[in-house]
Amino acid sequence: MRISVAPNKQLDDHTPGSVYLCQVKENVSCGACCGLYNVADASRNALESLLIQRTVLFADIPRDMDSILAFKTAVEAHENQQRPYPEFHHCPFIGFIDSSNSRVGCLLHPLNLKNNGIDFRGISYYGGMACRSYFCPTHYQVPMVYKEIVREVVDDWYLYGLIITEDKLLNAFFSLIAQKMGHPLKKEDILTHHRRVAAVQEFLKLKLNWPFRSQEIPEANYFFKDKLYSKPHLNGNETFANTSLFAPIFYELCSCFSSHNELIAAENILENIIFNIVGSDF
Repeated sequence: MRISVAPNKQLDDHTPGSVYLCQVKENVSCGACCGLYNVADASRNALESLLIQRTVLFADIPRDMDSILAFKTAVEAHENQQRPYPEFHHCPFIGFIDSSNSRVGCLLHPLNLKNNGIDFRGISYYGGMACRSYFCPTHYQVPMVYKEIVREVVDDWYLYGLIITEDKLLNAFFSLIAQKMGHPLKKEDILTHHRRVAAVQEFLKLKLNWPFRSQEIPEANYFFKDKLYSKPHLNGNETFANTSLFAPIFYELCSCFSSHNELIAAENILENIIFNIVGSDF
């Protein structure tokens, strides 16, 4: 996991897709590629409690191989090892890397103060090279401006890690905004307008509170391209849902509509959000 206090041009210049997305602000970072949300209970409270316990435990162990491996054994023995995606490794070395427990990161990273500049990431499941070189599909598949907007408007680690890997969802939403605006989207189109920022934030939070989300789908997003776990086709009133302007968004939000009225309600939610951005009816 890569560590930085805030986005800066040097990191952007050396990142695929030219926008650094991993450790971006004091309270905004992503551990999704380390399986952060691939746990039995991925709710905010449960995950926060789990990470705090790890962080406190790791802070007190000696920095030697045996002690670090003993930490791993203790964590795995204490925590529920049931995984929504069994083939998606969950790293036991994810914790909080700040004093306020608001920024997730790698406890093995050399910039962890108690590691005294030593890089222990080679102990991890995929090894240090994977930690340094892997970038999620969003880096490659999502246009720069969309990534810059998300990086700026999200203000907490929990939502950020869930939404930033949703490359198709982000593309579907922002491309629709650009279409309605009638020109390619610029980050200034959003970031210099408080109402538009609030509307984008409202949309991104649908990842957490979308009322039509299928209850059978885990919170975690399986974003790898091996297609081991694909999102389900739209269920319920499928004909209507698939002909909706918002069908790509509905699909990426794992929607399941039990009636045509639910579909209309879902469309209204998105129409109101987009109206607050583009300022015109559909």
